[in-house]
Amino acid sequence: MTTTKNYKINRRSFLRKAALASAIAPLGLGMLTAPPARAAGKITVGMAWPGMQDAVWSTSHKLLKEYAAASKDEIELVFTAADMDVAKQSSDVNDLISRGVDVLLVFPIDSKAISSSVKRARAAGIPSMAFLRQVHADAKHQADVFVGIDAKYQQVASARTVFEKMKADGAPIGDVLWVSGDLRDENSRLRGVGLQEAATEYGAKIVQDLVGNWDPQQAAAALAPALKAYPKINMISVASDVMMSGVKQVLQDANKWHPQDHPEHMYLSSVDVFPIGLDILRSKHLDADTIFDVKGMCRKAVEIMPRLAAGETFDKDVLIQGPVFTPQNVDSAELQDQLWAS
Repeated sequence: MTTTKNYKINRRSFLRKAALASAIAPLGLGMLTAPPARAAGKITVGMAWPGMQDAVWSTSHKLLKEYAAASKDEIELVFTAADMDVAKQSSDVNDLISRGVDVLLVFPIDSKAISSSVKRARAAGIPSMAFLRQVHADAKHQADVFVGIDAKYQQVASARTVFEKMKADGAPIGDVLWVSGDLRDENSRLRGVGLQEAATEYGAKIVQDLVGNWDPQQAAAALAPALKAYPKINMISVASDVMMSGVKQVLQDANKWHPQDHPEHMYLSSVDVFPIGLDILRSKHLDADTIFDVKGMCRKAVEIMPRLAAGETFDKDVLIQGPVFTPQNVDSAELQDQLWAS
């Protein structure tokens, strides 16, 4: 649900002129008496991106540009990339504030550290949207709205699908190994929360959190000794397909890489539906994979940009939920329309 408060348009304009100098001066950005004047009807959105190393990040950037260009509103996107440097992302935000953007879109490297950037934007009268990664729930200064994937739902949906498959197969539900992502990333934390929720629901137990940092090699290095420590484990949950090549290699080396219907099949849940996820869904090694709906997320973000600039407030985050892909539905026409990675 959203509410519009028209008085915020004038108030925000005043704040930009009156508060921008005091917000920026301590940052060493120089004194400004007012931000640059906004062109009539034009909305300038400053984008503080972590980098372009990941397919989701580069694809999101591409789609946001496409959808902004097609919008009925005139939207200019000002892009910065921090190359996974938290300090540089903070500096990028400072630069965008000094430019006087109408909306700040932050895609956090560190879900806690970004809170100070949100604070500075708010002091300058600039509304902020957290995109793809939420500001950490415990952070004092939250973005005005979050638009992104429902990360908790992703893992809940995938894990529940696998647990149901295990029940149908008569397989015991017990210990689970969890291959998590980056500890600084709120998406990874929320996916862990989702797995725990599903595990509790089905009487399973997460026996070890193996930090993979979104890196296949780190995931493999963490998983290999865990498999030896828990030789009877029959389910592994992975925080993203991006680490699946490492998981696959470890299971192959341990002679535990078998498709569905094999008596020694290792049940696997993952999320994102990257190309490697599609491949191992089709080979029936992966049991469930909930999509990272990049298209839906980017469309919604562009839709909200003018509304934020106009002073609309949001009392709920905008969480995008996509379908669960399985070996049985992976090639259905309906699901193929939602794919974005190639």
